[in-house]
Amino acid sequence: MKSKLIYLALITVVIITGTLNASIFIDVNKKSFEPDTIFNDDVFIVGNNIKFQSHITGDLIGASQDIVFSGICNGNINWAARRITINGPVDGSIRGFAQTIDINSRVGRNLFAVGETITIGPGTSVSTDIDLAGSKIIFEGSVGNDLVIRGDKIIIDGKVGGDLDIKASIIEIEPSAVIEGDLIYKSPNKMKIGDEVVIKGDTRWIEIEEDSEQEKYSAFSPIRFLIIMFMIFNFIFSLFVFIVALALGNAWMVPLMFLALIVSGTVLVSINKKFALKAISVIENRFLVSLGLGILLILLFPLAAFIAVVTFVGIPIGIIIIFAFGILSFVGVIYTAQFVGSYLSRLLKIGKQPPSFLCLFIGIIVLAGLILIPVIGWFVAITALALGLGSIILSFEKVKIDINTTSKPSST
Repeated sequence: MKSKLIYLALITVVIITGTLNASIFIDVNKKSFEPDTIFNDDVFIVGNNIKFQSHITGDLIGASQDIVFSGICNGNINWAARRITINGPVDGSIRGFAQTIDINSRVGRNLFAVGETITIGPGTSVSTDIDLAGSKIIFEGSVGNDLVIRGDKIIIDGKVGGDLDIKASIIEIEPSAVIEGDLIYKSPNKMKIGDEVVIKGDTRWIEIEEDSEQEKYSAFSPIRFLIIMFMIFNFIFSLFVFIVALALGNAWMVPLMFLALIVSGTVLVSINKKFALKAISVIENRFLVSLGLGILLILLFPLAAFIAVVTFVGIPIGIIIIFAFGILSFVGVIYTAQFVGSYLSRLLKIGKQPPSFLCLFIGIIVLAGLILIPVIGWFVAITALALGLGSIILSFEKVKIDINTTSKPSST
């Protein structure tokens, strides 16, 4: 039995090391990236003030105090900073978290930004959708599909190819604005829309109270619901484990907690098997991207909670962010365990297709065994957590992911 556990542990180490590709980690002391430089892979950067003018064929992922991007990105940009400025074209999506965000570039897919002040300049064109959340938001660009904005003061002076969905206290739509779809706005006061504004769909006003806290944070109601349900489920199961542990003695605590993880993971995967399978595929096919993005999220969630408290959204959203991090961490570890279990199932020719109870069981056994090793345990724990977090975010991308590599066992 001992030799088999050692064998499984070695296989897991091979998974972690053998799946790595040639992603690039940049020295934090490097502040400028010249236009004549080309990075033929994903680039991860953590630094202070970054000026990026180079060409990158993969994703650009990082965190800094300030960043000015004027290069070319064939992949996605995932960044967190005090100030983000993007002027160069991005073929993929942009996801930005900062106090101040200025974007004036072409975006091939989606744009998602959260900040205190967000300016989408007239040179911005986004092919698919835009989601913005902040205090003051100015939109002067164009978007191919829908534009969703949540804020305090919003100014629209651009072109929206689909529906425009706004929730704010103050909304201004300039005469040159064009809305190809419907205009749906939630505000305490009905907005005066000039005759010059082009709205080809319907206009609908949903009145909200001026200082209603419930309405103020209604955009986060789905998150609140998930947090409440998770806390109820976790409390009931934890209480059961605690009572049984008291009755049987402390020696039963470890297996009972293991059982709790197995049961919770099985329930979670059963709720949405399709998403779980996609997350497993993301880990296998985009290992380093998931790992790097996950590490970035581990660093950024406390920062995001702090920004939420001291800027525009207040303490309730900061608390929600902290609880959301806990939920995503739990879910992420479950998906990582499923990935490890599915890989070992194929390797050992067990023949079980993920996501399954057996894959989850094997994955948790192996990860738990490695985490208990004194020297590398912390590294395995952080890796498992980061992989899961990154895979969750990447699984929301509206792109086709080949799931055949994780859904079928290897042939003999």
